[in-house]
Amino acid sequence: MLHRFLITLGLMLAFTIPAQAITIEELTSQPQFKQVSQFVSDIPNVDERGASYIDVNTVKVIGFEPPIYTIKATVYKAYQWNDEKVITVKDMAFTYDSSNSAASKAYRAQQQGATAINTDPNMNENMWSNPGIMHDEEEISRFGFDRTPRPIDRGAFLRRPVVKDSLNKEFYHIADAVYYEVYKEHFDEVVVK
Repeated sequence: MLHRFLITLGLMLAFTIPAQAITIEELTSQPQFKQVSQFVSDIPNVDERGASYIDVNTVKVIGFEPPIYTIKATVYKAYQWNDEKVITVKDMAFTYDSSNSAASKAYRAQQQGATAINTDPNMNENMWSNPGIMHDEEEISRFGFDRTPRPIDRGAFLRRPVVKDSLNKEFYHIADAVYYEVYKEHFDEVVVK
């Protein structure tokens, strides 16, 4: 009986490790964490910066119905705003519609006789305004750089598009890196004919 309890306890601990507090040093030095985006604010007198990492050991295909693919991963975001330093841990699921990738749209435009893909600003805007990626996320842990637990944001963000623009570059880079981990090609280069 005690043996069974210890095995169960060990399994529970093994599955909760990703939500445990880790340090910046662990995020940057352990090979299971891949940095996929970073930013530094250009606002004067503000020290705002951050980086996002995917845990490559958690990347998992959970839906496969071509041209639709769904992949889940655990994402860590290290964020600093002046003296506030926080690491959040989120479960993210990305749904990719490869028939809406940039390369697929360009291919269809060429097939329809469009010759000015790169010169038509509306075509370029349409290419990136709906890149064919949706994402869901749920925050599972939050803590300070010193591993002090912080309150998490309750609730999940459901079915938001991932748009490749200046405000959402981070999510696009995360989504692309997750796709690349599985299929070894960037999502915006996938062509559905």
